[in-house]
Order: sequence, then structure tokens, then C-alpha cells
Amino acid sequence: MAIEFRPCQFHEIDQLQDLFVAAVMELTAGNYSLEQRMAWALSAADKVTFCARMEARQPFVAMLHDRIAGYADLQPDGLIDHFYVAPWAKGQRVASGMLQHIEKLAHSKEMTTIHSLVSLTAEPFFLRKNFVVVERRIATRVGVTLPHALMKKDLTLKSTRESLPG
Repeated sequence: MAIEFRPCQFHEIDQLQDLFVAAVMELTAGNYSLEQRMAWALSAADKVTFCARMEARQPFVAMLHDRIAGYADLQPDGLIDHFYVAPWAKGQRVASGMLQHIEKLAHSKEMTTIHSLVSLTAEPFFLRKNFVVVERRIATRVGVTLPHALMKKDLTLKSTRESLPG
């Protein structure tokens, strides 16, 4: 079954909040301690704040089997702020599809680069997709440190343009 992409609807924000927490808690366990994952997941604990953040970011959802399998966004400056896949959808090419969708959006807006603050867990995926590490960083959430990387991709490279379907 094909993955479909569409803008997130307001009534789905609760599902995004649950997906965010599940992705952080389950999918990053190999790279982050329980304390780190709990601190990270707490950033979605306040429903009002999370809802406001999603309204500002205007994410799209990836639909698979009539369920939200992931969500992501692309900001006007080329920032991919949120990029999360549901644990049940891991290994079903949802992340690849979302990134391809983001790159199409970026090309349609004549962006030449895209960038993201990427977790240690997601870094190998982004490296395979021709992103490069610009800088290693440490975020602090409720006094707990979370290592990650600022990564970017040059969309003007020939290999990038050729990899985009249709």
C-alpha cells in the first residue's frame, strides 16, 4: 500500500502528540538513556504548548493503512523541525517517503538547502540521504543533556535532483 501525504488536520494533533512520545521513547532507546528519552518526551507533555507548536509548524502527515504513520514539516528557512515515524511503521519506508515529500516541497519553493537538528538515532538515515553533519550540539531538557547534530543537504547537487520521482 502506498504512503499518502496531506496536511495535518487540527483534530489529529492529539495523535501527533502520542506519536511523538512513542517515537522518542521506543525508537531512540538504542542511543539515549531512559532519563534522556523521558526529558525529550516531556517537551510534548503540555497539550496546549504542543498544539500551538504544531499550528505554527503546519506539519503534514504520512498515512499508511489509514493510520498516521509519521509526520514532518518544512519551515520557510528550510528547517525540518519535526520528523517522526510511528514505531509500528518503522521499516516501511515512511521516513524515506516523508523526506522525498519534503524535498519536493523545498524544490517547489526554490530552496537550495534544507537542514535539521537530528538525533543520534536518525543521523545514519540522514547521512544515507546525502545530508552532512555541520555541527555537533548538546540540547538540555529539564537539566538533562541530549546530544544531536545539525545536518544539512544541498538540493542543488545533481544526484539530489535525479533521485526525485516525477
